[in-house]
Amino acid sequence: MAAELWINEDTGEMRIGDLALLQPYQTKGSIEPQVADLLEGSRDYGNGYEWLYLGGLTFGGLSARLALCFHNGSLEQASWNVQLPDAPAEGGWPTREAIDCELSFVRDTLVRDMNIHAGQMPWGEVWSSFDAKGFMAANGLRYAHR
Repeated sequence: MAAELWINEDTGEMRIGDLALLQPYQTKGSIEPQVADLLEGSRDYGNGYEWLYLGGLTFGGLSARLALCFHNGSLEQASWNVQLPDAPAEGGWPTREAIDCELSFVRDTLVRDMNIHAGQMPWGEVWSSFDAKGFMAANGLRYAHR
């Protein structure tokens, strides 16, 4: 069964079902064992930035993936995407209509289920917007610098 991704409006902590509670600036070493069953891949850029890619999640009840960004071993940012059922695609890529539907779904879920509005939060920033360069939905959060 897929694990639900949920974000705490007061702290920015991310809960992944009953598997993990991820906190701002938590170490990669303490997160990896918690999410091992969801890990689809990782990437170390060799410049202090590393990413973990997780699958088998849901967001608002729909299939989702999550990417966790670590800087110098600490969690600083996360981004996710949601797979809408029957989303229009062209050549395997989502259409602008599908992207706009995903953004609307993510924004609605953030507000309805988590009381989070895109923009500045006491603990950082949340966004859900169209990325014109990548032609995709960009959903994510970044923790404020300590």
